[in-house]
Amino acid sequence: MTAIFPYIFYQNCATLLFEYDGGTPFHLYLKSCFKENKNWGSTDRKRYRSASYYFWRNAFGVSRQSPEIILNWLQTHFTPEMENMESNSNYNPYQSLDQYLSQNITTDLLTPWFIKEPLVWLSNGNITLKGLQGQLIKAGITIEQTHGNAIAVSGQVNLNPWVDNGNAYIQDISSQTAMDWTTQPMAAYCHANSDVWDCCSGAGGKSISLLKQYPTTKLTCSDVRSNILENLKQRFQLLGLKQPNVFIAPLNGYNDSLNSEDSSQTYNVILADVPCSGSGTWRRNPENLHYFDPQTIEQFAERQLSIIQNVLPSLAVGGYLVYLTCSVFAAENENNIKQIMQSNDNLQLVSEKFCGGIDLHGDFIYRSVLQKVN
Repeated sequence: MTAIFPYIFYQNCATLLFEYDGGTPFHLYLKSCFKENKNWGSTDRKRYRSASYYFWRNAFGVSRQSPEIILNWLQTHFTPEMENMESNSNYNPYQSLDQYLSQNITTDLLTPWFIKEPLVWLSNGNITLKGLQGQLIKAGITIEQTHGNAIAVSGQVNLNPWVDNGNAYIQDISSQTAMDWTTQPMAAYCHANSDVWDCCSGAGGKSISLLKQYPTTKLTCSDVRSNILENLKQRFQLLGLKQPNVFIAPLNGYNDSLNSEDSSQTYNVILADVPCSGSGTWRRNPENLHYFDPQTIEQFAERQLSIIQNVLPSLAVGGYLVYLTCSVFAAENENNIKQIMQSNDNLQLVSEKFCGGIDLHGDFIYRSVLQKVN
């Protein structure tokens, strides 16, 4: 007879999964559940987390109309024998989205990537990489993998002590690879004194990578959210990086009324990490696949095109547009690039690739570089 966990465990887990409405990231919802149930010990919390994410990764298509349906599924599939296993090989969660995928991205490629719990990648901040590795090992943290200046550890590790003091910053290996300006072809696009505009900067992860490699770069960052830009400035200060010029800009482009910059300013490089479906990061947030509406793909694609058309006048002749998404959908990636080039005959495609992915145990980031030739 197959061993199972106590009934109360399955009942509690089914209830918290049933009551989740998709309005916030599941890990934040789970954190609030743990706060409300202080009688759950560390072993309980770890098991509830494992069971919940096992459900999100393996139960696509399973009805969540009642806690009983979820409970029955968990009792059948999440047993002590399965607790530390990834999934079964017959599962294909992306099958219904096959028609939307980018070229060379297949459901057979995505499935083993999606069902495997991701590692957390980080890089050294205001200490050396060797120093960071030494501190992690001394703290009893196993380094699962390394790649260049990146270190991977289990997603269960608490990295706050290193992030909070600036000794490290968390950035997926896909982003670190996409922003490697020291190797070709990226090394040809930017140099130490380039004027660079990170036009959808968010909290500045891509710009941090750039400044670590070229500290004298003349960097400008913009975002629609003022609080995010404040966070960006704090991160740069914590990591000991030169503060960039910052200004608020709406997602659909340039707004002079909110911008203190000279509108005639041109840039050697415009970095456009545009808002997207996030489908290339779903193994970190697998609940998103359950709530995803394919109709939103075109909405994202249209917004992305609008952003690019609005920033292109600020790209200097001979300069490079680095277009990035964390999406695996063609409409947001190569199809958008084709439309951008059709609308702007002074742009030529220089390079195009996916960074990260299953080979590096990271997210999928699409990167395309266009040069303005006249």
